[in-house]
Amino acid sequence: MLLHHLKMAWKVLLRRKFFTLLSLVGIGATLMSLLVAVALYDAAAGPHRPESHPDRLLCSTFVTLDMGGGPMRTRPSQWLLSKALAPVRAQAVVGIASTEPLPVVAYVRGRKLPLNVKAADAGFWQVLNFRFLEGGPYTAGQRGAGRPAVISAGTARAYFGAARGVVGRTLVIDQKNYRVQGVVEDVPAVRFHAHADVWVPYDPGSMDVQTDNAFGTSEALVLVPTAAAIPAVHRAFERAVGAVPMEPGMTLDLHLQSFAESVAGHVLARYNWTQDPARLFRGLSVGAVLLLLLLPALNLITMNVSRISERATEIGVRKAFGATAGALAGQFMVETLLLTLLGGVVGLALATAVLRGLAGSHLAAYGRIEPNLLVFGWALLGSLVFGLLSGAYPAYRMARLPAMEALKNAQS
Repeated sequence: MLLHHLKMAWKVLLRRKFFTLLSLVGIGATLMSLLVAVALYDAAAGPHRPESHPDRLLCSTFVTLDMGGGPMRTRPSQWLLSKALAPVRAQAVVGIASTEPLPVVAYVRGRKLPLNVKAADAGFWQVLNFRFLEGGPYTAGQRGAGRPAVISAGTARAYFGAARGVVGRTLVIDQKNYRVQGVVEDVPAVRFHAHADVWVPYDPGSMDVQTDNAFGTSEALVLVPTAAAIPAVHRAFERAVGAVPMEPGMTLDLHLQSFAESVAGHVLARYNWTQDPARLFRGLSVGAVLLLLLLPALNLITMNVSRISERATEIGVRKAFGATAGALAGQFMVETLLLTLLGGVVGLALATAVLRGLAGSHLAAYGRIEPNLLVFGWALLGSLVFGLLSGAYPAYRMARLPAMEALKNAQS
């Protein structure tokens, strides 16, 4: 029966080539937008190196300090996070790093080489799963000639001319000498917590590490051993934050959040749109998906309803010869689902072309963003949902149309 419906649906689609082409373009463009968004989000928040276990990774939020004159909100300092994370270290792997890489300049044979430098402690390398091409990470309290640094493969090629054989060599940034400790695979710019060109330990003289300074530019990265341990880690962290010594009348608010929520925070918080960027991101995402699916679906519904009047003779004849309402509705749903699945293929092809076109842009810097199984799954799901949304009502109208009325409308 299904094969018969598919053959008929294919013949109907070929019979109305212009309608089919118009529908495929609309469905393909709609699903392309959805798939590009999914691919970008997966590249930023999916289980990819260095954040290989996002389901067990927690990150700090903004810190809010109220001294009686109104709340002040910014990133916490390395000092504050070290105090708050002290009891957590017994339950999870803990790292602290600067939230945003600092833009600096190095010089190679008289040519400027812009770089991004991220300050990170030794725990940072235990939380995140970098792929080292050479050497290894620096450790806590490491001693030796020069400040240790880990650099990306792209930085090694740009500064030394090769990605290997550079461990132990000197990198000069802003008139400071760093000894290359290791070389890691390039990290895509959309991996907000990990991305940088150069990673160095915290400078002991920076404001971030000064005692009693709650405000800074840092974030905590906590890798919990199991998902079941996450509530206990939250409680330990919040107790430690509450125990941080404060002056009378001062309140401090700081929490841990999931990795997915922190990605949303990185996307929106820099623009100061909201106090809760993760919630706003979810709302915007749901609204965008609804618009992408519902508006084109409503347009396709209108076109499908108009097709019913064109097929009035067919409907009337088939009903007169005993076709049931269910059979007619099923046939129309198969036609619509076949059309939307073909549109899904078009959308997947367009999304692949767009993502490859992003190569070299800031979003795809230091890495390629390509469709994967997750994106393919969304393409299939989006096609089915789109087909059900746009086909259900017209199929109901077709099934309810009386045979005599269909024949009468066809004759007129």
